[in-house]
Amino acid sequence: MMHILLVDDNVLMQQVLYHFLESQNYTVVLADDAATALTLAQQLTFDLLLIDMRLPDLDGPQLLLALRNLPGMQRCPAIALSGLGTQDREAALAAGFDHFLIKPIDLDVLVQALERLSAGE
Repeated sequence: MMHILLVDDNVLMQQVLYHFLESQNYTVVLADDAATALTLAQQLTFDLLLIDMRLPDLDGPQLLLALRNLPGMQRCPAIALSGLGTQDREAALAAGFDHFLIKPIDLDVLVQALERLSAGE
């Protein structure tokens, strides 16, 4: 079973993704800011990161860098989430995100991305 850390300060987005992913047999842990995400990542093991590009305390690329500096997290796959359309895409991919999804999230596209990343693609 894949364990996912979902970092988004939008409660509605958190709930929609949480319930959908849990229904697809993923285990999801929620964080609404970078500080909480970093604390959780030091306490738990995650197979994948879903990170909003705009958080109250850090932006998505800054958080990804901090998370990947933690022991065991260097190669953890990550998907960037953005409500600003494609303008965040280049920054996300340059920062090391494996995929970039635009809100509102197309759940079928999300599942395809998760399946590809879990297969090591």
